[in-house]
Amino acid sequence: MAYDLAQLTYTPDMRHVDPARGRIVCALRYCHVARSDGRYCARTLACHLGSRTAVASFHVLLDEAGHTWPERIAVNPPCAPEFSYDEMLLADLCMAAAYDDRLDFDEMVEDMLGPSARHALWCAARRLMRILVGTPQ
Repeated sequence: MAYDLAQLTYTPDMRHVDPARGRIVCALRYCHVARSDGRYCARTLACHLGSRTAVASFHVLLDEAGHTWPERIAVNPPCAPEFSYDEMLLADLCMAAAYDDRLDFDEMVEDMLGPSARHALWCAARRLMRILVGTPQ
């Protein structure tokens, strides 16, 4: 069976994703760059997320991801339209949480994270997505 390398290495383009995914990845990139430069501002992060109330939940998500990810999270530069694989996975996990799809969420990371790490990340993603897209509790 032949595999198409382009298909195997594909990541979404920021210009062609739904707004929630785009906000999550833009906010992730902003945090990475702003903290590296020592210019982090919660108001600017709120603008990227589209909500002031999402800032604390986003930080919890990043903290959980940072603690549970097996390696440093790869983040593309802000000017890059393509997602990194980690950005894509984090956005996909958040969207699964938005749709309350725990089975899909777990399947995406079961080889990478243990049950307690998946649960912590799930809870953080659910909390964030309730604010960003108004999902039910």
